[in-house]
Amino acid sequence: MGDTSGDISSYWPFDALPKAAGKLLSEAALELELDHDTWLFHQDDPADALFVLVSGQLDVYQGDPPMWRKRLAPGACVGELPLVVGGERVRSGSIRAVGSCRLIGLGYSDVRRLLTRRVFDALLTPVTERHLARLELGLATLFGTLPLSMLVEIDGAMIQRHLQAGEVLFNPNETLRHVWLVDEGRLEVLVERDGQLQRVAEIGPGQPVGELAVLIGGERSAMVRAVRDTWLRGLTAPTFEALLMRHPGAALGLARTLARRLVQANQQPVVVNHPRTLALVPAQPGVDLRGFAGALVEQLSSDVAVLGAQQFAADAPGAVSLDDDPALRRFGEWLSAAEAEHDAVLLLVAGQLDAWTRACVSAADEVVLIADSGDVPPPTEVERAMLTGESPGELVQLVLCHPPGTPTPGDESVLMPWLEARSQLVFLHEVAKGDRRDFSRLGRGLFRS
Repeated sequence: MGDTSGDISSYWPFDALPKAAGKLLSEAALELELDHDTWLFHQDDPADALFVLVSGQLDVYQGDPPMWRKRLAPGACVGELPLVVGGERVRSGSIRAVGSCRLIGLGYSDVRRLLTRRVFDALLTPVTERHLARLELGLATLFGTLPLSMLVEIDGAMIQRHLQAGEVLFNPNETLRHVWLVDEGRLEVLVERDGQLQRVAEIGPGQPVGELAVLIGGERSAMVRAVRDTWLRGLTAPTFEALLMRHPGAALGLARTLARRLVQANQQPVVVNHPRTLALVPAQPGVDLRGFAGALVEQLSSDVAVLGAQQFAADAPGAVSLDDDPALRRFGEWLSAAEAEHDAVLLLVAGQLDAWTRACVSAADEVVLIADSGDVPPPTEVERAMLTGESPGELVQLVLCHPPGTPTPGDESVLMPWLEARSQLVFLHEVAKGDRRDFSRLGRGLFRS
């Protein structure tokens, strides 16, 4: 490639190289610019170069038809994996510019030609470590420890799927044709008992679903559906079986994984009844949601995160609109990270039915209405949307906040108008503002402990 002033040595993974090696690569690199919506390359194109994103953003798509996978920020390196796995390879995804982008490109042949074997091996170390960490998420759950080249082959064969909250992945007695891994989001496993569906398990990021039924050719006895917006990677049954035939190591790893799971399995179903994420919805203007959440958290022994739209905007700049798939998936990743670090999450929802509110009530385990006692207002726009099915989420709990010093439980004549105006409510909680015992009792009620 031609001469350029682009200094690729200041970007990962080249920043760990000796200065002389970095200078040689920078001299061989080429700067290029992409206009908005221009494709850098397409899936299955020959892979002969890598790129570093200097400015702008790039969207990654995979599958046929292409499905959005993730968004890359400045500093990201694209297409470096063939340096590690070698051989004649093709692109595993498609890359498109979001706005105007500036990149530095470097041919694989130039990297191999300009670096000594020792320096080249040093370059591969951080690349290998990063990709092993990403690909082993979920794949290691199925197959155990595998070489990077095999993980890349499996990942390249996977298809993508996006489920909206409430959408069914498969129904009881349905023959399974795919093995799925959850990338982001959450699934619930439901079985029918006494004419009602009962949740017996949840499946989160990195966990597989359907592998045993595909392996033995059986049918599922349970329904699996999305609790919130969920993104999955999957292998078709023929691809899954062919993979095991070609790679005995993967088959052995799968056998060991399933054996461990059977040994550890509890014969009794696990009923999940402890919500981890609650969306707090104001019943009228002026409700101090953050003050309420703070008072509640003070009385909980668990580690609870209180998150609002401003926190999301700070953590994920550029994704606050939540009006497209990349932003919505970024919200899912952000919430999953918070759930992994805390015992519970409280989402503070706006009073209006905007994109933030829809995302929160869709993702929450339960939606809780927060109200100040007094005159009973009519159902809000958010409540009506959930009742009519216009917005996902189900409102079954109400917390009525009384002035400080008010005895609880309170006067039935105060409570009944709320229940009559909102017949869908199942639980009604009362607290007096500033009463620590009330908020401690409320915490046990909301989290069923």
